[in-house]
Amino acid sequence: MSASAFGFSLGKAVSSQRRRARFAESMWGLGTVVFVLLLWEILSRTGMLPTIAFPSASDVLLRLVSLLASATFWTAVGNTLSAAAIGLVIVLVIGLPFGMAIGRSRWVERSTLLTFEFLKPIPPVALLPLVLLFWGPSLTMKVFLVTMGALWPFMVQVVYGARELDSTQLDLARSYRLSRWRTIRQIFLPTLLPFGMTGMRVAASIAVIVAVVAELIGGATGMGQEIAMAQNSADLPTMYAYIFATGLLGLAINGVFNLISKPLLFWHPSQRTKEH
Repeated sequence: MSASAFGFSLGKAVSSQRRRARFAESMWGLGTVVFVLLLWEILSRTGMLPTIAFPSASDVLLRLVSLLASATFWTAVGNTLSAAAIGLVIVLVIGLPFGMAIGRSRWVERSTLLTFEFLKPIPPVALLPLVLLFWGPSLTMKVFLVTMGALWPFMVQVVYGARELDSTQLDLARSYRLSRWRTIRQIFLPTLLPFGMTGMRVAASIAVIVAVVAELIGGATGMGQEIAMAQNSADLPTMYAYIFATGLLGLAINGVFNLISKPLLFWHPSQRTKEH
């Protein structure tokens, strides 16, 4: 067998082994979920879990399936996602330039440090009474809270990325008079993109959480409001079904970011580590 043929066969074997390993990991994860659901079902059916607080897992899953065919369910999902998406766009527009400025300028960092550290720990829910006075239980109210919650993790990652920019490369770009687009594409993007993707992944999860909490407590339309209405009417299967749906929504968002990360960051060590 020639060296090239041997190398090709070895590559196929390694690739097949990786696929089997990933499949086994997925099966273990799925098996854990099935085990938890079965345990929940057994404990509920045998009365070991209080039925006043825990319906059976089968009742919850059946209710979730029925909700998937309901227009009310998809309207609630759309209302929650629209608030999260608009908030994330605002986070991107604000966080990217401000994060770059803070990361690249010591003067800007010192000037904004006090304000940054003051606003960052404030939970968005603490602002709920104030924003309800201004906008009531509306989309604007949710977008504002989502922006306040998701801005800081994204901006922090942009600041880290800006500090990683190589000053020598920037000087060389200026010396060779590279165009602004080539400088962004060849220097800024490869450095900032991994940090930005990490920040957006965290910000997206926070955006959904804040949107649901704002609906749950503030009364705005969406999945949170549906959870509150089901709880007030003692419809526990529906309440848990919507709670499960928010978890599935988080998994879907994480999956979308994984799909986006693979083509955008194929060169990054994090993606090569996943392949191994």
